[in-house]
Amino acid sequence: MKFSENLVKYRKKAGLTQSQLASALLVTPQAVSKWEKGSYPDSELLPTLSKVLDVSLDVLFGLKEDDGNIDVHVAAAEKLQKLPPEEKGRFFMEQAYSMLCAYNQGTTPENIRFPEYLKKETYACLRSDNELAVSRLNPDMQYLCFMRIPQNGIDSYFELKPRITELFGFLADENALRIICYAETLERNFMFTKECIAKNLSMPIDIVSDIIDRFDHFGIMWQLIADTGEGKIPVYGYVHNVPLVGILTLAESLANFLSFRDPDIDIWTKAPFRKQKNSQATKDKN
Repeated sequence: MKFSENLVKYRKKAGLTQSQLASALLVTPQAVSKWEKGSYPDSELLPTLSKVLDVSLDVLFGLKEDDGNIDVHVAAAEKLQKLPPEEKGRFFMEQAYSMLCAYNQGTTPENIRFPEYLKKETYACLRSDNELAVSRLNPDMQYLCFMRIPQNGIDSYFELKPRITELFGFLADENALRIICYAETLERNFMFTKECIAKNLSMPIDIVSDIIDRFDHFGIMWQLIADTGEGKIPVYGYVHNVPLVGILTLAESLANFLSFRDPDIDIWTKAPFRKQKNSQATKDKN
């Protein structure tokens, strides 16, 4: 009788009548009534029954006690999947903001609410021994950048190599940034020529050619050859690289000095870069 008792219990907990549960399972109310009196549903109905009642089959059949704990990861994922596309981002940002606020031991979970009205440009910032995070909260542009610091420091991953300095030097070129901003407006799998870029941006073709060749070198763009029937011409595609967009977005925020922070959680004792300091200490010791 454990199944029958649990079926009644979790049906009522879900706020469903026998008819409503029957409708969700595509069976008759009489079938549900029989289950609650001692019979069992067909096996193919069990996964759907478990989902509708939001309870595991082990608990429903009395093989495991319901301890009342909720798997927050599953709950959040299920809620996200049910939201329309235009609301998914807001839900994600709200959850991320709550998690950042929770690092502050003085903040109670009941008081963590994503800010609705912001009069100034506002960020949420976190600095701990193990994580770094910054999130812009204003509705005109919201983002989250979260990093887990490796045990040996971020510099155990990031190294100041010639290719890195070359990339940053390249991105300091205003014309290169103009081409990137233009390319980011293009449709997916859209191909173009250097002449097209030069015309649309009113930029000399020799400058455009040099920049796009360097983009090809960095993997930001790629080249194909198109046969027009009258000859072969090079055409180019843009990779729509998410880290590159992130660099530009973070640069905009950094240029504004991340003026107002809420929350601003500063609980670190170890710097995120560690190797250089240790190397210098070794040199001083020697």
